[in-house]
Amino acid sequence: MKILVTAFGPFGGRTENASSLALAGLRKVFPGIRTRILPVDAVIAPSRLKQAIRTIRPDAIVMLGEAGGSREIRLETTAWNELDFCIPDIAGRQYASRPIREKARCSLPSTLPLGAIHDRLNSTGHPVSFSDDPGRYLCNQVFFCALDHLADSGMSIPAGFIHLPLEVDYPTTRAVDALTEMLQMINPPD
Repeated sequence: MKILVTAFGPFGGRTENASSLALAGLRKVFPGIRTRILPVDAVIAPSRLKQAIRTIRPDAIVMLGEAGGSREIRLETTAWNELDFCIPDIAGRQYASRPIREKARCSLPSTLPLGAIHDRLNSTGHPVSFSDDPGRYLCNQVFFCALDHLADSGMSIPAGFIHLPLEVDYPTTRAVDALTEMLQMINPPD
């Protein structure tokens, strides 16, 4: 099974991103996963994600981001067709109250098995919650773009977005453990 896992590079003056730290750890556990680190750039990130989907033709997509202020792993249930940036992206763009794609649906649901993932993470001691608000920044944008692109391409695969707490609030080793549990559910070992 080909699983594509994405994360983001640093932004907002910081030098690291919890999602890319976790992705580096996942590469050690699952050397065969396909990965991409996307820049926090509203033009480049969606383009690179769609290119990766076309090139890899994954069987599942897990997108990772960080959620400052959260102490739980957040399983995002819904992607919204809206950009409303509270800070600029790394290229200086700061969109306000505009759709990601004109005439597209206002929201799209995650297709990951979120209930089962929640139960597994909860039972293995990871703080986890469901969220229907991935923000309206790049995390939401790539989440929506991925689901929209999959629908347009006729690809029916599990895809969704997971927000991780900042590394200072939830150590990378714990995040990697949680993501390992999740990927093993999506692609059980033989």
